[in-house]
Amino acid sequence: MLLLLNGCGEEESECTSLETRNSVIKVFSDDSNNKLVDYAVKNSTSVEAIVSNTNTEAEKMAIWENARKSAAYRLDDTILTNSRNRATRAVSCSGLLYVTVGETTAQKQVDFDVERKADGKTSVSVHPFLF
Repeated sequence: MLLLLNGCGEEESECTSLETRNSVIKVFSDDSNNKLVDYAVKNSTSVEAIVSNTNTEAEKMAIWENARKSAAYRLDDTILTNSRNRATRAVSCSGLLYVTVGETTAQKQVDFDVERKADGKTSVSVHPFLF
């Protein structure tokens, strides 16, 4: 996935900027096939307790979908810069992504690239991961 952002006048894109962090989280929170949130939903005892009191498959699906939509995402404070290409103004980064559903938190390392374009905009691309 690729997101374009407006630049803030910084000389280089950075892995830890608020803009970058928010873009990475948005990629995952908007992903309808997000396996990390699926794992958290399936392992949440509070979601399971609600699901166990339903009678129909449609009600269960609605509860699971609501749990997915209400998930809380965050990137760990420590984000590593793996490489920097000054010629292309690109930075390769890694960090832990956390998703919380009810009392359950799941985490997974995410790798992403940040690149400052010639027009001053920043692009953030997230590498897909296997779960």
